[in-house]
Amino acid sequence: MIMDYPIVFIPGLFGSMGDDVINGTGDFSFGFAEKIYRPFIGILNSMGYEENKNLYISYYDWKKPVLEIVERYLIPTIEEAKRKSGMDKVILIGHSLGGLVGRAYMCYIYPLTIDKLIMIGTPNLGSVNAYYFWSGGKLPYSKVEDNILYNAVKFGFILYYSLFHRVNYIEGLRKIFPVVQDLLPSYKYGDYLLFKDKEVMKTVSVEDMIVSNPFLNGLENIIMDKNKTFIVSGTGVATNNEFIVNINKRKKVLWSDGKPIDTIKTSYGDGTVTTTSTLGYLGGNHIVLEGNHTNILYKSKNYLEDILGKVSSMEEITEEQVEKVYFIIADNCNAINIQTSESNQVSSKSINIVDDKIQAIKLSPNRFMIMIAGDKDLSFKINIDSYIKSKAEIHMFIVDNNGINMERDYLKYIM
Repeated sequence: MIMDYPIVFIPGLFGSMGDDVINGTGDFSFGFAEKIYRPFIGILNSMGYEENKNLYISYYDWKKPVLEIVERYLIPTIEEAKRKSGMDKVILIGHSLGGLVGRAYMCYIYPLTIDKLIMIGTPNLGSVNAYYFWSGGKLPYSKVEDNILYNAVKFGFILYYSLFHRVNYIEGLRKIFPVVQDLLPSYKYGDYLLFKDKEVMKTVSVEDMIVSNPFLNGLENIIMDKNKTFIVSGTGVATNNEFIVNINKRKKVLWSDGKPIDTIKTSYGDGTVTTTSTLGYLGGNHIVLEGNHTNILYKSKNYLEDILGKVSSMEEITEEQVEKVYFIIADNCNAINIQTSESNQVSSKSINIVDDKIQAIKLSPNRFMIMIAGDKDLSFKINIDSYIKSKAEIHMFIVDNNGINMERDYLKYIM
């Protein structure tokens, strides 16, 4: 018998925006990840799940360590869902990092309150991309995700912190983003750093590395209830699997286990997480779908119907085809007018967006984040009303199939 327990959905890294993430941005929401997660919430809605009734979203500050996220954000959301629904259990659905948050709750807190844990694209064995950031304070390279929109959201947050927190050294980045250590490859991931020794390729033992993941290594020692565990994994997209490193570039903190000079990819992954890492040797129920890190959310609809015992009234979702994204961080501005086929305005007093290709968030009265997404022919013009006491500062980058490129000459976009 399938009980109608409420769902708690846990978004992934960069999937929440609010004061806890960036002060001044207000109540929690999906923020710039709205276009990624709202279609998935629509699938759950079509199955009869209604927000704040039998569907709850556990937003959180994704910079924090996983166990802190569980304590500060997930536990209160689960308690709210139980209280309002009158049920004694919930179903957890976590995407990417959100799956690890749900898994940590089930392993460490109170597994009896979980009817099912559904993890979608979750790095259960970690991700090698985390090594590049944690050990070197850098993104792997300009194209780190198969999904252009997700790539833009990720880089936009990192640009914000580099601009306004003035942190460009490794210890500072680790203090701001401690969650990255929880995403490093675990012991079960296996050796993922290779180096040449007299033309012979050798490996750095993951168990002997200075950089390690105590969180996942501990989590792997806890046996999960396979009957409650469901995993959705992606495959068919080139995904970083190993790094070739120069061990002569090792320092005490920076690149302490070797500096990456090349990458070995696998097609068994979703562009962010390898298939093996998602499955995590956890057993239980699982499905592997052709797709990238975000569209497997939508492709999982039929599998979710079977797990939840529900039928969706929604047709198959076709992922919005985004071929180009402009991401703008504007500082010292009273207002910005963005002209596409329609006129859109962001100001210290209000945000009036008409064109659905544009999203905007006010960070402070005179500082804004703006994302414009569309096809390869996407074009726009802007008009800037500077803050009277200081000249406007515009930081812009472009994301397309060629990767990420900073736009040094924003003046060509001025009306």
